[in-house]
Amino acid sequence: VPQKANNRSYDIILCGHELSIKTITNHGTIKVLWTVDTKQVRQELRQYKPQHDILLINICWDKHKDSVFYIPLSAQHSIWNHLGSVNYLYSATGTNNRGITIKSKALNMLKHHPDTLSFPVDWTVKDVGFKAPEPWKEWENYWQLR
Repeated sequence: VPQKANNRSYDIILCGHELSIKTITNHGTIKVLWTVDTKQVRQELRQYKPQHDILLINICWDKHKDSVFYIPLSAQHSIWNHLGSVNYLYSATGTNNRGITIKSKALNMLKHHPDTLSFPVDWTVKDVGFKAPEPWKEWENYWQLR
């Protein structure tokens, strides 16, 4: 049974492992820290090291491709050691930078690392034919038939 985490850097504890859950669309990037505090960002950039496994859901509408990724800490450490923090992390300068992001190149390497597990999802949008005025009932009926 997953345990809810009370920590800002991971979301749940699953099978005894701290797990950070991330979602992106298409070729997006993921945040390792959300904050608008520039001082905190600078401090975290100096101190950050991967600490938790990542479950990444990569939504790619109208495509069928690898989209669910389990990125273990071993893969993150491998890429971190290979690239170094300067090539692994990014943070915008100036006001309201929103935090620290894993760079696109690093994320792509993480997705394709031999320790990473993945499987494809069919993200084809299907017309379910909802008709007002009771869309909730139609939604329930749609899922009961599946």
